Amino acid sequence: MTTPTAIPPAAAVTPSPPEPPRSSRPRRPVRPGRVLTHLALASYCLTSVSAFVWCVMVSLKTNPEFFSTSPWSLPSDPQFGNYAEAWSSAQISRFFINSLYVTVTSVGVSLLFAVMAAYVLARVDFPGRSVVRMIFLSGLMMPAFLVIVPLYFLLRNLGLLGSLHGLVLVYIATQIPFSIYLLSSFFQSLPKELEEAACVDGASPTRTFFSVVLPQVSPAVASVALLNTLTIWNEFFFALVFLTDPQQQTIPVGILGLSVNAQYSANWVQLFAGLVITMIPMLVLFAFAQERIARGVSVGALKG
Repeated sequence: MTTPTAIPPAAAVTPSPPEPPRSSRPRRPVRPGRVLTHLALASYCLTSVSAFVWCVMVSLKTNPEFFSTSPWSLPSDPQFGNYAEAWSSAQISRFFINSLYVTVTSVGVSLLFAVMAAYVLARVDFPGRSVVRMIFLSGLMMPAFLVIVPLYFLLRNLGLLGSLHGLVLVYIATQIPFSIYLLSSFFQSLPKELEEAACVDGASPTRTFFSVVLPQVSPAVASVALLNTLTIWNEFFFALVFLTDPQQQTIPVGILGLSVNAQYSANWVQLFAGLVITMIPMLVLFAFAQERIARGVSVGALKG
């Protein structure tokens, strides 16, 4: 007769301690430097937005309303015709077309040369590479006031003084060092295995550059293109000195002339309408390209 096997008692399960509430978890200490940084950024953002809103409000008023009401008062009857008047009568359209031609041409040509030069400086080991790199780097350290006289005589001897083509050449020469400096670090951070694999597959160096390497640095190229666009679109000093023909003036110089005329004609609402028109393209461009800029900056921070 078999005796029944004793069944051991179930092991006691020790209950896990309850998770502390979220509010009792330790928090990161608030640093005064971080608070001051956020306050400074918020103040700068508020000031910029307030200035733009004020320009829009003034541009929608009439001249008598601008002088008789508070600067921050809303327009009683928005005058959208001020924009059409500024575009045609104040010749903002001509300034806009001139700036568009100068900006697109200068950014496109300078970026084309800078991308190829930065790739060569980052990948090709040739005698004097460090010297060439220092020459381009010295272009960033040279102030515009130092080269204004030689550039003036150079453009005059070439017959390009007072023309948009001469200004384009100046912008190309001034933007190439900055573009090479930023892009060369991105090319240096790329792994060489991708280029070696493309070479094994039979790709030529030109196809490897445009099909393999260039897509890898497209966020950086977009960031450099936008920075150069903002710089050239708002550039004032070179355009004021080299554009002697009023028909060839760009937006910054044209707005200066418009502001001088407003002091005598008292047509300030037309001036503010012109300012709003000139700001809209850069705001739209930044709104569409801000994701690529953030991606390019983050990639540069991680790879650098």
